[in-house]
Amino acid sequence: MPIERILSESDIKKVVKANSKPPFAIRNKALVLVSTYWLLSPIEASELRIEDVMDKDGQFYRIWVLPDYVAQNGEAREIRTSDHIAKLMQDYIEWWVANCLYESGKKAYQGRDPKAPFVLNDNYEKYALSKRDKDGATGFLPVALNKKLNSLLENAGMVGCSASSFRDSGIKLLFDNGARYNDIRDFSGIKTKKSLDAKIRPHEAELESVMNGLFRNL
Repeated sequence: MPIERILSESDIKKVVKANSKPPFAIRNKALVLVSTYWLLSPIEASELRIEDVMDKDGQFYRIWVLPDYVAQNGEAREIRTSDHIAKLMQDYIEWWVANCLYESGKKAYQGRDPKAPFVLNDNYEKYALSKRDKDGATGFLPVALNKKLNSLLENAGMVGCSASSFRDSGIKLLFDNGARYNDIRDFSGIKTKKSLDAKIRPHEAELESVMNGLFRNL
């Protein structure tokens, strides 16, 4: 399986710029940050709610917990938000206010419904999950959000990427900026070093695959 392109911070800025036309410019930026900065998978982002990231006073949590019922592996994990990212997320909520989205009629949560989905589609609704039955078990896939993330990449001319590239690139950026394996493991919810290595060192992983194929028929 080919290694997907890892986006640099410059690439991510290009994606944001390429998707900066109204009315969804601010939403698109928030969606990129949810994926690359919070390291949420598409299925996690689809399930995230206002009350998960914001307190009743309307302040974004600097340290918060992704609930176990949202986390893809079913295990709650701690997420962090720096001040400058919180300001960008506040821009997103102000976009909600300007569009009269999910009003609660109360002061808490900046007047928004705390149960409202945090990531909204082009109809200002939750990204629906698609039901999948496999081997007698029922699961769900984030088909709708995957399509949106792919479209953001396509608009920016990013070749060799898919929806998962956002999260993988965020993991690589964390590592390049000095984050430790244990920190990345806890922040991303990815448990094994092998899985993280495939994202942190994609070129080495690709080279290993090539080397393993050499001289097989000698």
